Amino acid sequence: MVGAARIFGNTLATIVSVLIPGLLGLWSLKPLLELLGAETFTMLSFFWVYTSHLGFFDFGISRNLGIELPKLSNAEKSKLVNQSVRKGFVYSLIGVVAVALLLFVIPIFNPQFSVVSQYSVFAILLVWVPLAVIQMIVRGVFEASESFIFAAAFRAYNQSVLFLVPWVMACWGHHDIFQMVAVITIARALSLLPALYWLVRHYGLVFIKKMDDQEVVIHRNNQWITLSNLAGIVNGSLDRFVLLSLLGAQAIGAYVFAQDFGIRILVLSSSFALVLLPFFSKNESKLQNHIWVKRGSGLILLSHIGLGLILFFGQTYLKHGFANMPLAQDVVDFFWIFLLGITANGIGHILLSALHSHRQLKRPALWHVISAVLYIPLLYWVVQGFGLAGAAVLWSVRSVIDTMVLYFLWRQ
Repeated sequence: MVGAARIFGNTLATIVSVLIPGLLGLWSLKPLLELLGAETFTMLSFFWVYTSHLGFFDFGISRNLGIELPKLSNAEKSKLVNQSVRKGFVYSLIGVVAVALLLFVIPIFNPQFSVVSQYSVFAILLVWVPLAVIQMIVRGVFEASESFIFAAAFRAYNQSVLFLVPWVMACWGHHDIFQMVAVITIARALSLLPALYWLVRHYGLVFIKKMDDQEVVIHRNNQWITLSNLAGIVNGSLDRFVLLSLLGAQAIGAYVFAQDFGIRILVLSSSFALVLLPFFSKNESKLQNHIWVKRGSGLILLSHIGLGLILFFGQTYLKHGFANMPLAQDVVDFFWIFLLGITANGIGHILLSALHSHRQLKRPALWHVISAVLYIPLLYWVVQGFGLAGAAVLWSVRSVIDTMVLYFLWRQ
C-alpha cells in the first residue's frame, strides 16, 4: 500500500506538472494561430519540435539514470550523478557540431528554412543544445530520485514558457519568431540555477574538482537508449518535415495544430510512465510490475475515452471558437485520427519503461530502428498518394503497431 500511495502521489505531482503547461499550450494554440497566421505558427511549431528532440544528445544519460540510480548505494548514486552531468557537457559539444552541420545543410535543400542561416538565429539554436541536454539530465536525476515535486516544478516552468512567452509577445504585437525564441532561451536557462544547486546539496555535484574516473554504469545502457531515441525522432516528427517540403507551411497548419494538440495530451498520459520507471527499476518482480503495466494502460484508455467523449459532444463549441470555420473542421477531423495513435503511444511509454527497468533495451531499440527505416519511404509514398489525411492515418497506425510489438516483447 505504501508503494501504491507513493505512485499515486508521484503521479499526481507529475500530472499537475504537465497539466499546467498542457492547458497553457492548448489555450494558446488558437490565439497564436490567429495572431501569427498559419505560416508563422507552423514555423513556431517547428521550433517546439526542435527543442523537444535536442535532449537526444544526452545519448541516453537521463533514461539510464532512471534505470540504474534506484538500484545503487548512496555513494555510487553520487558518483553516477556527477559522471552523468559531466558527460552531458561533453556530449553537448558533439550535439553542437551535429546540429550546426544540420542547420547549414537544411536551407540548401529546403529554402523555407533559410532563416536558420542568419547568424543570430543560428547561434541561438546552437545554444539550445547544451541547454536541453543538461535540463534533460537534471530532470532525469529528479525523477530517478523519486523527487517528483522538484521534477514537477522544473517541468511545469520549462514547458510553460514555451507557450506563455509567444502568446504574451504576440498579444503585445511582437510577432518576430527570433525575439520569442531569445526570451524563451533566457527564461529556460534561469531554471537551471536552483536545479543545479539542488544537485550540489543532495549528490555533492562538483564542476572543477577531479573525480574518480572509474565508471559506475553510465555506459551500460546508453547505446541502445540512444538508438531508440534516434528512431523515435524519425517516427514521431518526420511527417511534418516531409509535409512541409511537399505541401508548404500554409497548407499544413491544421495538421500541425491537431498534432500539437494531441502531443500535449500524450505528455499528460505518459506522465504515469515517468513515475513507474524508478518504481519498476527497484522492483525485481516482473509479475508485480505487469500488474502496474495493466493499471497504467487501463488508466490511459479510460482517460482518452473520456477525452474523446468530451471532444465529440463539445466539438461544435470548439469549432465556433475559431474565426476560420473550415480550418476548425480540419483540425477536429485530424485530431480524431491522431487520438488513436496518441492513445497507443501512451500505453507504449509504459511498456517501454517496464522493458527498460528490467534492462531489456536491445530488442526494443532494434525494433524502433526497423520501424523507422520502413516508415521513411512509406511516408513519402502515402503523402504523395493520399495527402494530409494519409499521413495522419499512417502516423497513428505506426503507433498502434509499435505498442503491439512492445507488448509482445514485454510478455516474452
